[in-house]
Amino acid sequence: MKTYINPKMLTWARKRSKLTIEMLAERMKRTPTEIKMWEDGTKDPSYGHLEDLAYKQFKIPLAVLFFPEPPAESDPVNKFRHLPDYELERFSEDTVRKIRLAQAYQDSLSIILEDYTSKKIFNDIVPKNQSVKDLAHQVRKYVGITIEEQYKFSSCENAFKRWRYALEKCGIFTFKDFFKDRFISGFCLIDDNFPIIFVNNSNAFSRQIFTLMHELTHILFKIDGVTDVDDSYLSFMNKTEKDTEIFCNKFASCLLVPDDNFDRDIAFYEKNGMDSISEIADHYSVSREVILRRLLDHGIVSDDLYCEKAYEWNRDYLRSSKRQKGGNYYLTQLAYLGEGYTKSSFEQYRRGHINKADLANYLNVKAKNLDNLESQLRW
Repeated sequence: MKTYINPKMLTWARKRSKLTIEMLAERMKRTPTEIKMWEDGTKDPSYGHLEDLAYKQFKIPLAVLFFPEPPAESDPVNKFRHLPDYELERFSEDTVRKIRLAQAYQDSLSIILEDYTSKKIFNDIVPKNQSVKDLAHQVRKYVGITIEEQYKFSSCENAFKRWRYALEKCGIFTFKDFFKDRFISGFCLIDDNFPIIFVNNSNAFSRQIFTLMHELTHILFKIDGVTDVDDSYLSFMNKTEKDTEIFCNKFASCLLVPDDNFDRDIAFYEKNGMDSISEIADHYSVSREVILRRLLDHGIVSDDLYCEKAYEWNRDYLRSSKRQKGGNYYLTQLAYLGEGYTKSSFEQYRRGHINKADLANYLNVKAKNLDNLESQLRW
């Protein structure tokens, strides 16, 4: 089967991914000579090879390899130029790829959800001149999750799914993936219609929940932002940026653990000490660090104790956590994409608004896997 691609698209995509011909040949178990022949047009890669190149090696939609010319691309990191150089210099090529992938999902949303009429929290709530407590109260009411419902979450995994779904109903879609840069918990990309949050799936669900709320704050302030696993990057920021990040941290914690409900937890902590933090965290389906941050906000613990324990917990987690291999590929993809985005994509396909190749590109899966992916959806 002749593939009719422009060979220079292969060269462009390989160089964009910072791969040499030899590196690509080794990854694909081909010879460097064969890769060179693909790139100079003397031999056509099979369709299966193109899928391998696009999805596995270059991490781009397959359709891009059929473009007549390489697309004009800006550096995706430019969206985060307001961050200190210390932070940007730590971004690996893997993180840059994640930002590009997020941009692709954002572009897809504008097509598959062009008639989307959901309420939009990022237009309806203005955080300027609001206190942390007032903004947290307003957002919780808007999102529609009561503290009574939160107390009934049976696990942090269920809590994450519920918060994610609630934000989706407010116009903010969340995507996930595994990050090689372990210091990044997630980021957000601003847009007038479809701002999105992208979460590091290698983190515990309790950390993912905090990332959701931290990035929600960035979106409300209309800032392309990043959440790190710790606060070390704050010392490299100017005062305005640092104040904004501190506000985001306080807001995320206050939204998840409201002041009006925390007084009795303070009393419980004062009676039982550090041993009580895990129990309080489980009650709210949040991390221990969120509870410790709330205690810090109320002046119950010192900055030194907070920094010491937060560092200890993050260090222990990073040491012990490993990427889980195996499992159900389709459930994993569904978790990465989110049910809302995935369902909307299939609905557009069923209506004839997009073809199967488009659907595969929007969902970042091979066309042959679409039926199995759809079978995991709850219609």
